[in-house]
Amino acid sequence: MPRTNSISDLTATVTANREVARGFWKMSLAAPGVKFKPGQFFQLRIHGDSTQPLLRRPFAPSEVSENGFSFIYAVVGAGTAAMTRLSKGAETGVLAPLGNGYNLPRKGRVLLVGGGCGTPSLRFTGEVLAARGLEVYSIIGARTACTLLEVEALKKISTLCAVATDDGSAGLHGHAVQAAEVMLEEIGLKPKPVILACGPEPMLKGLAKLAAEKKLSCQVSLEERMACGFGACMGCAVAVKADNEDGFIYKRVCADGPVFEATALAWS
Repeated sequence: MPRTNSISDLTATVTANREVARGFWKMSLAAPGVKFKPGQFFQLRIHGDSTQPLLRRPFAPSEVSENGFSFIYAVVGAGTAAMTRLSKGAETGVLAPLGNGYNLPRKGRVLLVGGGCGTPSLRFTGEVLAARGLEVYSIIGARTACTLLEVEALKKISTLCAVATDDGSAGLHGHAVQAAEVMLEEIGLKPKPVILACGPEPMLKGLAKLAAEKKLSCQVSLEERMACGFGACMGCAVAVKADNEDGFIYKRVCADGPVFEATALAWS
């Protein structure tokens, strides 16, 4: 899906910031006028008046309204730990919207598959699809029950929603790809559902294989470290299949993605 909406570099105000699962926080920002397409992301400057952390952090919105948006982030280092200390009224820099989103089907059925931090962005995608009258199915994968994200929100918009945890503390004892295989068996392949997925690379690679076996269309949103967010630094390049001597070329996740057709990627 080509990006047509212009990029804004603006100052957003924190309206809420709280822990929603073990190690995960949800931040809401007032940013009127910023419009996202499902699958797009933004870059957050954690401290607008400081060079530390130096680089912005990429995130995808989980909820979007005319007045702003919310997103869920994992606390994994000094930068995200600093984010937890941003209270209501704090200001932060936002560069948005960035990237190219999903090529959403106009009708039929869609299977959303999320893993870890990838799940929240699928809430926004699913809400857009459900509002357009499509039939939505959802898979939510996590390490354990206390790290599951957006379960109730996805259940609300899904014909069927399944959970998978690595330790078996909730739902299927296994990973999201196994849960997707079980659900596809249950709902059948007529009409063929389109798979939209966001999560860690092993999950996306497994889904690509499953989709190929079932002859299903599959779009994946890649999670990569990004420095600039708009294609200047080439730091987030991934291999994409090509008809050349090497069999691949490099494309930028931030500018050419983050969403790619699963069949286009040269999976390692």
